[in-house]
Amino acid sequence: MDKKAGAERASAEENCSGKKAKVMAEADAAMSKITLTLDPKLLECSGCCSPLVPPIFQCANGHITCLKCCADLKHSSCGLCALERTGCHAWGRILGGLTMPCSFHEHGCTETIRFTEKLAHEESCLHAPCHCPIAGCHPYHGRSLRDHINLEHATIQYTRITASSLSPLSMCNDEPARLVSLGSRAVFLLVVDRSIPSGRALSVIHLMSDPIEKEDFKYKIEVHTRIGILSVSGSETPSVRRLTKTYQAGASLFISDAVWSPQDSPVYLELK
Repeated sequence: MDKKAGAERASAEENCSGKKAKVMAEADAAMSKITLTLDPKLLECSGCCSPLVPPIFQCANGHITCLKCCADLKHSSCGLCALERTGCHAWGRILGGLTMPCSFHEHGCTETIRFTEKLAHEESCLHAPCHCPIAGCHPYHGRSLRDHINLEHATIQYTRITASSLSPLSMCNDEPARLVSLGSRAVFLLVVDRSIPSGRALSVIHLMSDPIEKEDFKYKIEVHTRIGILSVSGSETPSVRRLTKTYQAGASLFISDAVWSPQDSPVYLELK
């Protein structure tokens, strides 16, 4: 009995010693860290103004650029002052050790993330405020735009079309949008913006369910109006997983109410 009690005491003491050692190690690690307050703009690329991610390059005038900007310019001189730039390993080490709260902490995210992982985290953060291009919809959190539309806009009609074929959509006068699919290949949203006085603007976006799903699609929107055929086309359809800002179409087709009617103005869409 005494042997058993002694073994239990020894085990408890060993457990307690282990916990104390862990607490002391965490305290030492915390004391070895430095907390700084920095202007986030100091950590942006001088070329594209995006958050810096190693490898980083710097010229003698202190202009700091990211790898993408260096690759785009395809030479070793600084794009701002033409001085030669070299790899800046010190900046890379500093950025690799920086941590910061998520930009969406005011919306409930409690994550502390590495600065170099900031963009990747915020791209998928479930607390990020998101916007929907469908008129009257309020900002939401978390899910992809494609999932949001499927859950919150179940009345949006769905049309399946064939690639490289100008397909009629037969849209009603009050439709705010139309879901369009190229079979199982991709899903698109034809947005109808009625906020423009005396008319509407039609635009199209590719709804990604996953960031790696990005693919380039050419598009053409065509509307047969009372005064003839109006159309807009583009070599690249914008691909969207989530909209972190209010939707603004890069290109759209404006149709005046004076020339539009559901019967006389069939909408056609081509994707390829």
